[in-house]
Amino acid sequence: MSFFVKMSTSDLMENLREELTCFICLDYFTSPVTTECGHSFCLLCLLRSWEEHNTPLSCPECWRTLESPHFQPNERLGRLAGIGKQLRSQEKLKEILNLLHKKRKETQVILTHEKERVILCKEETKACKQVVVSEYAKMHQFLKEEEQLQLQLLEKEERENMKKLRDNEIKLTQQIRSLSKMIEQIESTCQSSIIESFEDMKGTLERSEPLLLQCPEATTTGLTLCRITGMREMLKKFSTDITLDPATANAYLVLSEDLKSVRHGGIRQHLPDNPERFDQSATVLGAQIFTCGRHYWEVEVGNKTEWEVGICKDSVSRKGNLPKPPGDLFSLIGLKIGDDYSLWVSSPLKGQHVRDPVHKVGVFLDYESGHIAFYNVTDESLIYSFPPTSFQEALRPIFSPCLPNEGTNTGPLIICSPNSYI
Repeated sequence: MSFFVKMSTSDLMENLREELTCFICLDYFTSPVTTECGHSFCLLCLLRSWEEHNTPLSCPECWRTLESPHFQPNERLGRLAGIGKQLRSQEKLKEILNLLHKKRKETQVILTHEKERVILCKEETKACKQVVVSEYAKMHQFLKEEEQLQLQLLEKEERENMKKLRDNEIKLTQQIRSLSKMIEQIESTCQSSIIESFEDMKGTLERSEPLLLQCPEATTTGLTLCRITGMREMLKKFSTDITLDPATANAYLVLSEDLKSVRHGGIRQHLPDNPERFDQSATVLGAQIFTCGRHYWEVEVGNKTEWEVGICKDSVSRKGNLPKPPGDLFSLIGLKIGDDYSLWVSSPLKGQHVRDPVHKVGVFLDYESGHIAFYNVTDESLIYSFPPTSFQEALRPIFSPCLPNEGTNTGPLIICSPNSYI
């Protein structure tokens, strides 16, 4: 008795299962019978065992030879086996219930975490929406104030030009009156003798010499570019670190070690003529490829007499020096000939003369809205904004220091670091 007390419930159940299990089918007894040697089997299991073996009848468990196929039904063992089967079913049902309870708890935990995550996502979305709305409100207010400022500057310039026009009109009227009076004097002297007429005409011309030499003052009504207050602070939010791609650089171009500047070296380097490399144009692409987002970078052009910066399709032709098709290239070109300085955009190519050279250019790209613009960083003014277009391909920055021009254009193009924008 003490032996069974020391055993756990699970061990007792396992021993009971073994005692109620048929040696042949290894399952609970069904219609059990007991042989002469005292071993019990299912009736069908014992008969099948004897049919399969064409040997003298023997016990399947101890192999003791039986003189006759004699066995006794064991009803008590059968009832115990039935009880064992019920216990096994209850144990399985209990295991299933425990498993279901465990799964339910795990599901509840997952649902709780999912609810918390959804709530957190909603809060983050709400916060992000508020930030976006706030940023757009600030930008809208900034643009509205800037618009008012520019309108005031234009009105002031209009008033000054109108005053100059009125002053010139008065001066011209006075000159016309003086000339009319001089003509009358000349006509009256012509009626006198020839000698007296020439002497009087000479005196009249001498007295009117300052009037004849006086030229009307021209009034310039051309509008100058207006400074955009806070332009750089607004654009630097989209600043992108740009580097040069050596695999695309023309063999005459020399790149710095940090891939931030490029100049024309004047000597062709021994470089592989790979498909990505420009073979005729003194051009190099940026390593960055844009398929979305807003990006801004600045390029120091210094005192160069010719340069080109901008944005092009990644598929732009690298071979030959033919003009790029419209839509393949969006660039700004600076050109200085003597004291004449002009800026050109392409493509298509069109230009305008400017009074002062541009020393640092800002390039802005908004891929989704199809917007590309160039800025004069020095005086914070807009140089040119391309009409909106729909970009279907990847875009890349493009740079060209152009030809040395007999030593007058050897300076480099330098890509400014994003921290230098501040």
